[in-house]
Amino acid sequence: MNFRTASHALLELNEAILNREPIVNYADGTTMEGFVLSPGQLTVVGAPPGTGKTALAMQLVFEAMEQHRDVPVVIANAETDMKSLLRREVSRRSQVLLRDLRHAICTDLEIERAQQAVSELVELCPRIAYMEPPFNAGELSILLEGDKQGILVVDYLQMFRLSGVDARSGVDDVVAVICALAKQGWAVLALSATTRNSKDGHDHAKLGLHSFKESGEIEFRSHVAYVLRDVTGEQLNSTRHIEIECLKERDGPAESLKLAFEGRYMRFEKAVPEPHEEFNEYAEHQPESVF
Repeated sequence: MNFRTASHALLELNEAILNREPIVNYADGTTMEGFVLSPGQLTVVGAPPGTGKTALAMQLVFEAMEQHRDVPVVIANAETDMKSLLRREVSRRSQVLLRDLRHAICTDLEIERAQQAVSELVELCPRIAYMEPPFNAGELSILLEGDKQGILVVDYLQMFRLSGVDARSGVDDVVAVICALAKQGWAVLALSATTRNSKDGHDHAKLGLHSFKESGEIEFRSHVAYVLRDVTGEQLNSTRHIEIECLKERDGPAESLKLAFEGRYMRFEKAVPEPHEEFNEYAEHQPESVF
């Protein structure tokens, strides 16, 4: 039998305490500060189509790579090829419209800005490996044979079930593999489709743990689970307001984030508080009147 006493684990824990070794969170120092993406954990993000979950994952990964200069990354994206993902990243960094990059209608100045973004990516891309077809749980499990761990992005997990297997069992198999990879030391970021919850499609206000498509093992075995809600409402520009709500956090309080998403550049930024929010915060810190 493969059992050990807890003394070994306690010694390792005490050494970490004495050396003041924090748990690594690859999201620290990024636009997604407060998001949880750590070695040994499975983080799941669910959202309806077109909410920006792929853009969020890729921006987080690229920003994390700049904060952690030695971490390798594996991208397993069953929907979007790597060249397209890199084009989006060039748009985000250069703020050249993604549409203009796609249709090659950039000005000389925009091409110059795009070239600067490309030069920045030259340093990062050698640390990125990306998966090619077929996309399934069996191919993902090959990573278990390696001895090097980093960040793994699975986009999106329902597409990695083996063909010929019913949806629920197939997704359970995928979750079992990515949980095994997390246990091996990978920081796994898995994107999930969500189920329709209204006659017209997706009601962002009703998203919850039960919303992950073919749920069950996803909500049960994930360490951290988020949903992306589009809370834009009426708007006068192209910026959308996205709330990343934490529905589950095994090791601490669930913290949600508010971001602004500019889809023209596939770029997330920290949301600017509404004027009344700033006023309320100011008022809370003012001394009481002496009159």
